[in-house]
Amino acid sequence: MDEKTPATIKSARRVLEVLELFAERRGPATVSAVAEALDYPLSSTSVLLRSLERLGYLQQDMATREFRPTLRVMLLGTWMHDELFGQGSLLSSMNTLRLRTGQTVMVGLRQGVHVRFILSLPSLRANGLKFPVGVMRPVCQSSVGKMLLTREADRDVQRIARAANAQAEPEHRVDVAALLDEVRRCRLQGWAETRDYPRTGFATLAVLLPALPGQPPMAVTLGMRLETLQARADALRQALQEAAQRLVA
Repeated sequence: MDEKTPATIKSARRVLEVLELFAERRGPATVSAVAEALDYPLSSTSVLLRSLERLGYLQQDMATREFRPTLRVMLLGTWMHDELFGQGSLLSSMNTLRLRTGQTVMVGLRQGVHVRFILSLPSLRANGLKFPVGVMRPVCQSSVGKMLLTREADRDVQRIARAANAQAEPEHRVDVAALLDEVRRCRLQGWAETRDYPRTGFATLAVLLPALPGQPPMAVTLGMRLETLQARADALRQALQEAAQRLVA
């Protein structure tokens, strides 16, 4: 390091260097490729990439062992794009959905037996459902998780549910057969909901987002008071589905 260059925290610098490397490569990379390109030790590179994966910034293709950034990286600066170049981004579309409904809007992707939320726009109402970006929820219990499970074959839904049960406390385990029935219903109707979850008195609605090249499947959810869902279910489902359709366009 040049003696005139201010000292930086190594771990913070390496995170940014990894993300900048992916921007330069414009494609995926293995642990060894990242380590070689940045002259990092292989073991610490593996730990760093897996940490970024757990946080939702990277995903790994288990077949090729390659990592690539998720949309969570892009979303960090989307507000600047909107400010400079106008509307039309995922963030803008989700914010439009929040303004239209007044409810919390969250986008999540599956990580094993959990859902990681990579975007969270809080409710405009003081008593609305609020969760920070990065929060995780059980894939078998959240509405986003159930929608993401609709993309899986029935046998894989059962496998994921059994794996989730193996890790969960007894009170949080799900009935595998009942979950499969619910996922089948969600697959047919195109949406999922929860009631009195994630907290008593609250509810969520979710639909799949359109597939984006190089990105894992994602779903968007509206979080609200239970009485709001009971009073406005049809309108809220329509708003969700129209938001997803706009992204296809």
